[in-house]
Amino acid sequence: MTDGIAVTGIGVLTPLGDTVASLMEALGAGRSSVATLSGPAAVAGSALQDFDASRYASVRGMRIYNRATRLGICATRLALQDAGLENAGFPAERLGVVMAGTYAHLDTLIEYDRSLMTQGPSRTNPALMPLAIPSAPGALIALSFGAKACSITLADGGAGGLDAIGLAARLVRSGRVGACVVVSALAFFDELILSSARAGVLAGADDFRVFDRRSRGSAFGEAGAALIVESLANAEARGKRPKGLLLAQASTFAAGDGLASALARASTKALAVSKTEVGSLGLCSSGASGIGKVDRAEAGAMLQVLGASAGETAVTAIKASLGDSLDAAGLLQTIVAMSALSGSPAPAIAGFAEPAVAGLAYLTAPTRITTGRALVTATSRTGACSALVIARDSDA
Repeated sequence: MTDGIAVTGIGVLTPLGDTVASLMEALGAGRSSVATLSGPAAVAGSALQDFDASRYASVRGMRIYNRATRLGICATRLALQDAGLENAGFPAERLGVVMAGTYAHLDTLIEYDRSLMTQGPSRTNPALMPLAIPSAPGALIALSFGAKACSITLADGGAGGLDAIGLAARLVRSGRVGACVVVSALAFFDELILSSARAGVLAGADDFRVFDRRSRGSAFGEAGAALIVESLANAEARGKRPKGLLLAQASTFAAGDGLASALARASTKALAVSKTEVGSLGLCSSGASGIGKVDRAEAGAMLQVLGASAGETAVTAIKASLGDSLDAAGLLQTIVAMSALSGSPAPAIAGFAEPAVAGLAYLTAPTRITTGRALVTATSRTGACSALVIARDSDA
């Protein structure tokens, strides 16, 4: 990627808090929002209770947008406010949006198709058709805030958040945009929960753990998250201190060499591009999700990459507390890692006691990170792998 690419604004909406401070406080206290869902299947999940979009944003037409789009709009507004870009005269032609949104449109598409089949075209709301397009949530977020530089949607599942961050950084570096919103959201809908439960992906609340040999599956987590990415020079010119720096991002695909090897390749490349020595990593923010093969692959990749430092570099996995927000998870992992580099304790892995793979320094208590760089990892269920190296602004 490049040195000098900064994150200047953050917006979060999670069951454990709607500010970075409240989220980090909850994670540091060992709280988890994962419980048995009251929906169509008795499985574990982390639901965002009492979400009211009007508390965060006032956007014309938002009442007809689906829940994921509303979450994305609200997270984006919080991030723009945090970056000092809302109503600041920033040129619309220089503001872009990159959304990681594999499932953000899907409930609208299902509703539209169901209505066509059961009620017929003449009784189906025509407004649903454009909202059912995969790129619609990202486009609506761009329209809501007048972002005209670009609106791009990535759809590669759990790796999407980190890939979106990497793409935004490249857009900034190339001069295509002056600032870029990276946004993602996951909202529950019955078909997602039912299909995943029937496929055996989701665990019950008592059987959900991360990196732990006792886990019997994953749990989804509702959330919205957004980052503002711009050049360090622009941030400094605006008098805005960065939340952290994006040093490098790399993507691979597990095509024949296994998920662990593919993720290790992505991580090794990101570390090499960022000129980061393994021994200088203070934290690994893992995308482990409670699915045995994914957790073992994440652990195996870290063992390969960290080598002799594997027993010393702190490893956390916030999905143990928040559930798996799929595309949005990588953004949340990055936000937590940046906060840990900036002085907040890195959170322990909730419910962790019996490692499925030994040899890593899994966090069992909140821990202060004393070095200035972190590795963030993510995978998708189709084999996409992504890794991101970040730094606090004083350690680039």
